[in-house]
Amino acid sequence: MTVIMVGLSAAGTLIFSNIRLQERSADRVVGANLARGGIELAKAQRDSNWLAGDAFNNGMFNGTDYTGVPIMTDGRFDSFNFTADAISETGWTQLKRSSDASSTSMFVQGIANPGTATQFRRLITFQPICSDGTVLNEGSTCTPLVTAGVRVTSRVEWTKRGMTHESVIVDELYDWR
Repeated sequence: MTVIMVGLSAAGTLIFSNIRLQERSADRVVGANLARGGIELAKAQRDSNWLAGDAFNNGMFNGTDYTGVPIMTDGRFDSFNFTADAISETGWTQLKRSSDASSTSMFVQGIANPGTATQFRRLITFQPICSDGTVLNEGSTCTPLVTAGVRVTSRVEWTKRGMTHESVIVDELYDWR
């Protein structure tokens, strides 16, 4: 009887451990894809600026405020909102599953977007890269130097079972047009 109990206990522990690891792995994949999505939205902003004949980094800063969240309208990326300054500002940074018929189950962000709240929060930081290669922190400008690029940091955080996890992707976008 003891041998059977030990065997069943070990099998149960193995099964529950495997389930937890699969759940954690799935969350990491979603977190990494959401972080990568933030970078792609910054690239979309740059490309839209080029097509419109604007400066490549138009809409990536609000003066010297470099942290923002992407805003979706009718299931499409619209712009960045620079109200949020920390990833803990859940109202702005929390990602939701859209309830809009045109974008069902798509992740949306921001106070105005309806949807079901998820455990994920995203904040994107845009840091100007001056022509001399200096990467600026919030509150600084390249004056009198020219902004040659933008370092984009897309950070996604989520909390599961009392532990906070994060996925961070950094990319640099340049005005190579």
